[in-house]
Amino acid sequence: MAPKRARPSPVWDFMEKVSPTLVKCIVCNSHLSYNKCTSTMMKHLKTKHPIEFNGSYQTTPPQPTGTTISVTDNGHGQQGEVAAPEVGIQPTLKDVFSKREVYKDGGHKKQQLDSLVVKMIVKDMQPLSVVEDEGFRELVTGLDPRYTLPSRRDLVRTHLPRLFQLEKQRLHEELASANYIALTTDIWTSRQTRGYITVTAHYILPRWSLQSCVLETARLKKEHTAENIADEIRRVCNEWDVLHKACCIVTDNGANIVAAVTKCLQIKQVPCFAHTLNLVVQSAIKNSEEVRKVREKVKAIVTFFHHSVKASDKLAEKQEEKGLQKKKLITDVDTRWNSIYYMLERFDEQYEVITTTLCLLGKHQMCLSSDELETVKNTVQVLEPFEEATREMSAEKITTLSKIIPLIRALQDCTVTRKASIFSLCDELQKQFTKKFTGMEANFHIAAGTLLDPRFKKVPFADSGNSKMIEERLIKIMKPAVGNEGDQQASSSIVTHQESQTPERKKTLWKMFDEKVERTVKAGQSYSAGPHIDMRRYLEEPLTAREADPTAPRSGRIVSYATAMW
Repeated sequence: MAPKRARPSPVWDFMEKVSPTLVKCIVCNSHLSYNKCTSTMMKHLKTKHPIEFNGSYQTTPPQPTGTTISVTDNGHGQQGEVAAPEVGIQPTLKDVFSKREVYKDGGHKKQQLDSLVVKMIVKDMQPLSVVEDEGFRELVTGLDPRYTLPSRRDLVRTHLPRLFQLEKQRLHEELASANYIALTTDIWTSRQTRGYITVTAHYILPRWSLQSCVLETARLKKEHTAENIADEIRRVCNEWDVLHKACCIVTDNGANIVAAVTKCLQIKQVPCFAHTLNLVVQSAIKNSEEVRKVREKVKAIVTFFHHSVKASDKLAEKQEEKGLQKKKLITDVDTRWNSIYYMLERFDEQYEVITTTLCLLGKHQMCLSSDELETVKNTVQVLEPFEEATREMSAEKITTLSKIIPLIRALQDCTVTRKASIFSLCDELQKQFTKKFTGMEANFHIAAGTLLDPRFKKVPFADSGNSKMIEERLIKIMKPAVGNEGDQQASSSIVTHQESQTPERKKTLWKMFDEKVERTVKAGQSYSAGPHIDMRRYLEEPLTAREADPTAPRSGRIVSYATAMW
């Protein structure tokens, strides 16, 4: 019987022959002499690569933890069993070697990890140079030593363009599935005094989820005339094939951009509520002399602390002594009215330590008098609902058009209730409201949005004639669009998402509106208007809770009304 062939030495798992007298180490690429003996290679593995050596030359199979092995005492001839030592399971040669192999370019794992790195850079707005940062590279190597980060050049030339094309294709398909699209656009100037225009699309998908996406931010090199602005908006919309779906465009009140939308593009223009509200408050503060003077004085104090390290450190020291949270003072920005509110609010909050610090630094003349401090407090109180309205209208994931009329009414109510005890700022706000927001209830798109919002319906309208006019116009639009079949059957499927209990009112802005809704519900008031039974039943249903999402799916043909009206 032929003798069994000896098993090749495990050292050959890490060595390869280069010539009859030369071998190369696969682990470190070192060349070693070879004379048909493995001792040199074994020594190299033992000294240079102990992990591989221990894994290769494990002579005793590891015993599982908690097992026993048989032993014989040669001195006394006794046999028995003792617990086996807890020995860690050594990795096999294949496992050790596989951990040394890097992922190949074009392989599934490499592509998957590259994609995750690119998405991280895009989502977190990281610089492309992050793949060259030493700390980040060490982190990635520690997580997976087989993965090699793509270079910055590969990101720019390959990965980002590929991701852009994929996202562009996905967005094209998503926009194609939307029936109607509302656009917002604005022109702004960079710090390098370069003009840009941004066009954003807002739409509802068939699964009833509200989406927003920036279609493009483009350099506006031509003069900002109505024709040039219209050409740029048209170019962006045609590239995405959405111009024929645009039901309205939200812009600021600039004459050039309004003319570009209404005259050149002939699309319904909706004025930006937040921009108009900013103009209202800015003008009111400017025309109120006492508020304007106090604002200038507070801003001088804030600027002093911002420019003096000694004063800033002393203020932080006094805040700590008083047990207050260390907060920096806020300065206002001319283009954003709410920055005035934040500046005055923080000043009022930190007034005591600010005054103490100014006195210690010998700046007594900068301190506010008691009357001036009272003006600061009153201004903060009056502007609080306006700040709340600005934040609420800046939301991205909820509808805002239907809130314009309710917010105007709520802000007017808040201003009137404070008028008896507050100074001229309230009068100026009322004047600006009359000037900027007159006619909003007669604006069909804005008023129809409010009427068809199950949270508001007719309640916010100051003039019942306006709501009646919008209702009749809606019915005329709906009849040919929806049809007249099965009115009774259709109306029975309407579902109202009324919450079981009224949420606690914590905000001052909506207090009067919520109280009016409560009175309406308790009085059992119903709204019967128009010949169309679906509209009548819809208006008679209780209001949906104000905190609810009006875009949530609703049964019945009332869903079609909001779509058909466009």
